[in-house]
Amino acid sequence: MPPSPRSKRSRGSVSKVAAVGVTVGLLMMLGLGLLLWQDRGTRIAGGQRQALALSTGVDRLLRQELGSLERALGGISADAARYGDRAPEQADALLRDAIAGVVARRAELASVVLVDAQGRALAEGGQGDEDLPQWSARAHGQLAVGGLEPDGQGGWRLRVALPFDDGRWLLGRLHTVAIERMIDDLDVGREGQVTVLDRNGVVIARSPDADRHVGRRTRLPPELRDARGTTSGLRVSQIDGVARLSGFSATSGYDLIVVAGLGVREALVPWYRNVSLAIGFLLLYWLGMGYFLRRLAKGERVREALLSELEEQADWLDQAQRASRTGVWRMEADGERIKVSAHMAALYGFEPKGGVMPLADFFARMHPDDRDEVERAFARTLEAGEPYQAEFRVHPRPGVERWLRKRGGLVSDSQGTARVSGTVVDVTEGHEAQARIERAEAQFRALFERNPLPFWVFDEQTLRFLAVNDAAVASYGYSEAEFRRMTILDIRPRDERAKVEASMAQRGPREDVDGIWSHVRRDGSRLDVRVFSSGIEFAGRPARLVLAEDVSDRVAYERDLAWRASHDDLTGLSRLSSLIEEVNARHVPGTRYAVAFVRIRGMELIAPTLGAHTSELLLREVAARIDEVGRRFGLSGFWPGESFVVVALDAARREEMLAALEEMVSVPVDTEGGAHPVEASIGIAEGPEDGQGAEQVIGHAALAALQARREQLPLLPYDGGMAEQATERIALARQLRSALDQGEFELHYQPIRRVADGRVVALEALLRWRHEGRMVSPAVFVPLAEASGLIVPIGCWVLEQAARCHARLGERALGGVSIAVNVSAVQLLGDTLTSVVRQVQREYALSPGALHVELTESVVLRQPQTARARMLELREAGVSISIDDFGTGFSSMAYLRDLPLDYLKIDRSFVQGVHADERNASICRALIALAHGLGLGTIAEGVEQPEELDWLRANGCDQAQGYLLGRPAPLAEVLDAISSAGA
Repeated sequence: MPPSPRSKRSRGSVSKVAAVGVTVGLLMMLGLGLLLWQDRGTRIAGGQRQALALSTGVDRLLRQELGSLERALGGISADAARYGDRAPEQADALLRDAIAGVVARRAELASVVLVDAQGRALAEGGQGDEDLPQWSARAHGQLAVGGLEPDGQGGWRLRVALPFDDGRWLLGRLHTVAIERMIDDLDVGREGQVTVLDRNGVVIARSPDADRHVGRRTRLPPELRDARGTTSGLRVSQIDGVARLSGFSATSGYDLIVVAGLGVREALVPWYRNVSLAIGFLLLYWLGMGYFLRRLAKGERVREALLSELEEQADWLDQAQRASRTGVWRMEADGERIKVSAHMAALYGFEPKGGVMPLADFFARMHPDDRDEVERAFARTLEAGEPYQAEFRVHPRPGVERWLRKRGGLVSDSQGTARVSGTVVDVTEGHEAQARIERAEAQFRALFERNPLPFWVFDEQTLRFLAVNDAAVASYGYSEAEFRRMTILDIRPRDERAKVEASMAQRGPREDVDGIWSHVRRDGSRLDVRVFSSGIEFAGRPARLVLAEDVSDRVAYERDLAWRASHDDLTGLSRLSSLIEEVNARHVPGTRYAVAFVRIRGMELIAPTLGAHTSELLLREVAARIDEVGRRFGLSGFWPGESFVVVALDAARREEMLAALEEMVSVPVDTEGGAHPVEASIGIAEGPEDGQGAEQVIGHAALAALQARREQLPLLPYDGGMAEQATERIALARQLRSALDQGEFELHYQPIRRVADGRVVALEALLRWRHEGRMVSPAVFVPLAEASGLIVPIGCWVLEQAARCHARLGERALGGVSIAVNVSAVQLLGDTLTSVVRQVQREYALSPGALHVELTESVVLRQPQTARARMLELREAGVSISIDDFGTGFSSMAYLRDLPLDYLKIDRSFVQGVHADERNASICRALIALAHGLGLGTIAEGVEQPEELDWLRANGCDQAQGYLLGRPAPLAEVLDAISSAGA
């Protein structure tokens, strides 16, 4: 209810009194603040004057003391002059006595020494000062003051000097205790201090706390660094951080400054008392003002409450009728009119002013279908005194309809006259809500019955079906009557009933649940459905409304996608990432498991020789065997690149698992092309260690398998050194990338001699890497270079160096000697080898046959057609070609027949001991005969004994190389060896 004008006036008077009181209080605060501020300034200025007077007084005492000392030292100078005139031969002794006398008479002097211009003592045993030239320059004929120095007994001495004669000085050392006695007894309060400083800001003496501060350096005010005079101000000490009213004096004529300071807090103690009194006064004023205003406001509130109570009672009835949409009426004594409230008039569409209105007007606004019944009820109340109650429709204005509920009865007024009185309530919203409910029920029934998806309602307690739609009947094959005799457990697989019951038990009341469930039709077939469930009230009982969408096809598709994401398509085994997750999930903390990494050898040759189909059949069969072993002992998976992983979840079954793997490997695989043996390198590792997971343990097993393959071992356990070696190889591969740019590669050359006469016919270029002062084995860095692709630029560099080598051979009249270069598979099968060869031939004017390319059998077998095309290009360029290490790989007569070759190089394993080993001798005879039969030359490698060379000569071998015929060495050494041998 809005405030009345009377209450507004009373509140206004209180506000005026409050405004006057606040204004007076603020003016008092402002006046007292100004007075206190002026008082504070006056006290600070007085403190500064006192501090300046104190510092000036100490400065005068200091001038007297140093003046006295200057006169004493001056007297020594005067005495020395007299001694020189009167007794020159005794002048030095007399001078020493004069100095000793002054020192003895003046207790403040520690010593006086005669020194030269550089501060060196002129008397034996005296202590000079090398810094004298720096600080004495400011003396200008009077006593110069230098810096402090410790006296060796926990005290300090101040250096002073007075010019003597001929550039000499009297150097004195003054105990600072003498200066401290001048200022010790001065009254400066608890926080005050007096300090004597030199021109560099070093503390000479201080009171109090001299022991802690003498010798410390502080920053001087800019105006006192070189000036002489006085100044004052409020400063915070750099020594102890105390704010003081300070005075500075430098009027003594010496390089000393006196600082006297009085604590600001002590100087302002009376001012603080005045502030406290002012604050107390203001607090009392404001408290009194607040109390007065409170009492005044309380009295005004009491008066307002008495005045507004009647207004509030009238307004309360109006608000109640408005909030409840209720009107009040009473029939007048004549029985033809009724007195109504404004709200009742508004409900009927009359002007909402209330008052007395004809009864007929109200009946005229009623709906024709309800009017007669209302009139009869009203008549019964008038005649028999029955309670009056009716619910009817009215039309307050055209096109608008309201439902009203009217109640009343006979009551007696204050004169005892019986009259009919009652209330009218607007119940339109209730009727509209009921209509909406009826429409919603009809719509729900239509939606439920005609929904194309299965719909049903079941009891939450008994799980029995209460209602089902036609789609559920069609989808599940049960009739509606059969459904009503069933529970939801009857459409679930039997093995999932416990899961359903647990789900219902855990679900809270009216909790909505989505999910995919398996259901069973009447014919026993299964379907996957996504269930949308919601709690409802059905026939007064808690129930659930369920919609079931058939998602069988989508679930099957998602399962297939999930399987493909975690399994390899070809082998059907788990991918590595899925295997790692499963091992980590199934591992029991505190236990260990064993991992076998099975690397199948020779698979890279199956597809190019027997076809991709045979290769896939072989891989699938091996995968099936691996899967069987994995199921027996734990898990298995596929590592792309023809490798498999088997995990024994119990490390105690490690040996049993390895035996099963060895048995699997020992049995050949039958394919369409026949039986194929399975060769494998197996690495074994156990784990996990602290902080490890399955990924690290599998990686250890893979390192062991890789090492086993290099060492041609069937099985090799992991040890920590393998990881270190792998790390070293990775670091070496990284360093290999910069080796070529940094010039770390070099070529050594090994002679190839003609067996018949021992002449050098070729030099084989052998790549060497000198890294950080040591040679790295080619067996280590060449595979790294091939794997990283760096072998291509390195190979180009080797070809260029070989061409340069041949140019140098021409200078030594050895132009007929060719240079043999080893070419990797990456170089040969690339597109740049022939162009590089032609480029170096043009650049260095190489003749045909000057370059000799050596290839391995594996290079030719990897891509036979491409290899043959590249070899023909090299042949056209005038390059000789040989097959290196012949007989150690998958030797094929076909490529010997079809490829453009010039030489076969017999591997050293066959040449070693050929004169004594009949098997090696038979192989070498066959290879020599084969080569000669095809029109090819032969080169024997690794000749180290004279008997081996004699056998090769006797059996028709064309050329040979080895330590017996010349070790690999830099080109200069090889050329010198060839020249000295004359061959």
